[in-house]
Amino acid sequence: MHIEKNVCDNFIGTLLDLEKSKDNLQAREDLVDIGIKSDLHPQTLENGSYLLPPAPFTMSKKDKVMFCEVLKNLKFPKGYASNISRCVNVADCKIMGLKSHDCHVLLEDILPIALQSCAPSDEVMHIVVEISHFLKLICARVIIPTELEMLQNNIVMTLCKMEKTFLPSFFTIMIHLLVHLVEEVKLGGPVQYRWMYPFER
Repeated sequence: MHIEKNVCDNFIGTLLDLEKSKDNLQAREDLVDIGIKSDLHPQTLENGSYLLPPAPFTMSKKDKVMFCEVLKNLKFPKGYASNISRCVNVADCKIMGLKSHDCHVLLEDILPIALQSCAPSDEVMHIVVEISHFLKLICARVIIPTELEMLQNNIVMTLCKMEKTFLPSFFTIMIHLLVHLVEEVKLGGPVQYRWMYPFER
């Protein structure tokens, strides 16, 4: 559940360019040091400031507003999720104060739909859908053991796609831990018997 929260925060922070964004001047300077993705290297302007070229995951102001409006107008069945709209500020394109279960619902059900008409690129859309599908299957009430190996292969390929699209700073330890969730399910069984959502609620 904490992996889901951190992955969700990474996605939302980076897409909306919030304070938790993994795309900033330091992250772009790291690209220069490593010598990769030359098209994303920061450009120095005459007045001494820097210009960061748009990345495949950079959303326009219009797309950010559209995305935030979708989240602001969400209506859930009673008991399905908390009131996520209270965390959304459409004017400033900010989302703050999400709880673990809010991130669980967002990542597995809402993000793939909310980003459909405002995703910055097809690559980002595919990655979000694949992560969402993976987590939904991992958190299912019924686990089919014969499908676990396929899930393991799929998440490895998804992380490879993420490496090609996002910056190295996006890959915190929590993103890496997605690789180990299948092994955890093999050892511990279905997740809903072990997570803390019922006690938190």
